[in-house]
Amino acid sequence: MPDPEPIRAAVDFALLADAVQAVQGKLFILGGGWDTLYVSSFPARHPSLAIGLRVRVPWSVTGASMRIAVELQDADGGTLLPGGQVVHTANVSRRSSQMDRADIGLVRSFTFNNLQFEKAGDYSFVISIDEEVSTRLRFSVRTKR
Repeated sequence: MPDPEPIRAAVDFALLADAVQAVQGKLFILGGGWDTLYVSSFPARHPSLAIGLRVRVPWSVTGASMRIAVELQDADGGTLLPGGQVVHTANVSRRSSQMDRADIGLVRSFTFNNLQFEKAGDYSFVISIDEEVSTRLRFSVRTKR
């Protein structure tokens, strides 16, 4: 019988919003949950958008450093962020009680100012944990009708 796959940290949920703050384990979200960005013309510069996410960290992997990375890609997989990706490093500590082996929720926010979109289309924020893709947050950019 092969060894079971190790339990890893994974994105519990992620959403797009106009603004997000992560404070004391909570996400404060303004204009959240959209999947289409409407612009008047192209190229379009969007003043601010944000991602709010929660990572579920199994008790067995707490106490180690974790790397959460976000990359913006176009429909063809081309990278659109200068520098390729934005990275947060986190160290999730175990709770003090030896009996409490519950998963830990880690919230993070990523804010992107003045993103430029050259054309209408489909895009995605690729969210990775420790170099492994955990989820893709897909959205479209379209002209207003």
